Amino acid sequence: NIADLPIQCRHNYIVKVSNSSNSNDDDYYLKFQGTDGRDGPGSWIECAQPGIASNLDNSTMPHVLQRQADGDFLVKRQGYNVRSVGDEDTNPMPSFVGKTINRVLFFRNRLAFLAGENVILSRPGELSYPSFFAKTALAVSAVDPIDISCSSSFPSDLYDGIEVAAGLAVFSTNQQFLLSSDAEILNPDTAKLRSISTYNYNKDLPPISLGTTVGYVDNSGKYSRFNEMVNVQREQEPLVGETSKIVPTLLEKDIDLLTNSRENSLVLFSKTNSDIVYGFKYLSYGEERKQQAWFKWKLNNPIKYHFIIDDEYFLLDTDNFLQKINLMQQDTDPSIDETVGSDTSNYLIHLDNWTTVTNGSYSATTKLTTFTNQSDWIDQVTSPNGTLVLVDIDTGATRVGRYAECTVISGDDFTVPGDWSTGTFYIGYIYEYSVSFPKFYMTQQQNQQSKSDVNSSLVIHRIKLNFGKSGLYTTTLQRTGKDDYSETYESANLDEYLVSDAPYLPEHVQTIPVYESNRNVNVLLKSSHPAPATLHALSWEGDYSPRNYKRV
Repeated sequence: NIADLPIQCRHNYIVKVSNSSNSNDDDYYLKFQGTDGRDGPGSWIECAQPGIASNLDNSTMPHVLQRQADGDFLVKRQGYNVRSVGDEDTNPMPSFVGKTINRVLFFRNRLAFLAGENVILSRPGELSYPSFFAKTALAVSAVDPIDISCSSSFPSDLYDGIEVAAGLAVFSTNQQFLLSSDAEILNPDTAKLRSISTYNYNKDLPPISLGTTVGYVDNSGKYSRFNEMVNVQREQEPLVGETSKIVPTLLEKDIDLLTNSRENSLVLFSKTNSDIVYGFKYLSYGEERKQQAWFKWKLNNPIKYHFIIDDEYFLLDTDNFLQKINLMQQDTDPSIDETVGSDTSNYLIHLDNWTTVTNGSYSATTKLTTFTNQSDWIDQVTSPNGTLVLVDIDTGATRVGRYAECTVISGDDFTVPGDWSTGTFYIGYIYEYSVSFPKFYMTQQQNQQSKSDVNSSLVIHRIKLNFGKSGLYTTTLQRTGKDDYSETYESANLDEYLVSDAPYLPEHVQTIPVYESNRNVNVLLKSSHPAPATLHALSWEGDYSPRNYKRV
């Protein structure tokens, strides 16, 4: 025992202090540190049991991807602190040893590993050189590592997690847990890992924060579902709802790419080697969701990976080109600025893979302008499948807003109808914007919900599309038993706008004649033009009859 320790001893001599004869939990080891490293007087310091492993194998531990000062990236093995005190009983190896580490997280200034059914947290404040061993075997400290297992009647290997206000929410494939503390300080004595919900979870996609909610994907059925978890607390189960319920067949089962932007209220889903990106856009004020919508993009090439940084969406396609889509308009985006009186309008030009071209050669005989030697950009557009067009956005010119389709593309050369020999022009590929409206019904507001009368007789006479900034667009009526009827509209009348102004409008209401039963018609809105087509709202007019039904 400690009373038997001499004040003089051989340097580096190790002893075991046994505080009780029937338990090893209170034993510890001391090493004599002689003065100036010599035998004789000195002091006893705590050490580890001789002969036990003290190091973690950093060749099989998570590695570090580190950005250097010159912009290069360095991949290297991470160093970890050794076990310097105790033995296998008082300071055991962390539970991830011999297991697969499924995820690396950071939580409350600790490095966290998820392995099997355990959450393992390092000592706080040691992220550059983490330690998963206690500093002393004599007592439990608030800065000791935490190694805690979840308890469940199901197999509950943990695959991912996300920090919320109440703690760390961790996910298994069929259950969710919350790592938290009832005390102010999280330490090995106060840490608790509680089950908070039992929903299926796609382990290939991480949970994401949508501000006040946590979103995650469930792929247990034929199609994937996007769920949101609200009000995660220690003392009660959270509220979980299926956000994708209104589009039950939209998300494919095996989606494996997910990214989001809280600033833009946007979540994007996709699948490796697919050219379709699914999007969820929402608008929240405080804890109330005011509006939400689903959409999808079709890309030129299938993608291998995607991510969002700030207001920019990046995608890596199968040709290994990294492409960027601005989620918010940037100063470099092609646009037309127009000032009328004291009001200024900015019209964004919609082109894919756009760039600028100059120095075209115009022929008065053929009335064509030829652009040659465009190899600095045209070869860089991977697998284009749209129409290449030229747009004039120079507000100082008399033909601002004009555009033309390239008629002949041969190698690095192309021709355009008309005289485009003077000025700098934007060139790119146009793409189709399409909105399919749902069927129209008479609705009544009840409390905070809208109730549709689906049994009534409703003949739609006309619909009114309330546009913001708009140019050219097309509406199509798909009618049962009749041919489709399409009409193309231009926002500005050619005999009423100035030649130096853009042929677009800052806002406009377009009336579309219909005169069909609501059950027999579908309405489509399309735009395959560089001009904007910003739809703000829709209203309809028609004849409504409840058919004298008495409902209880």
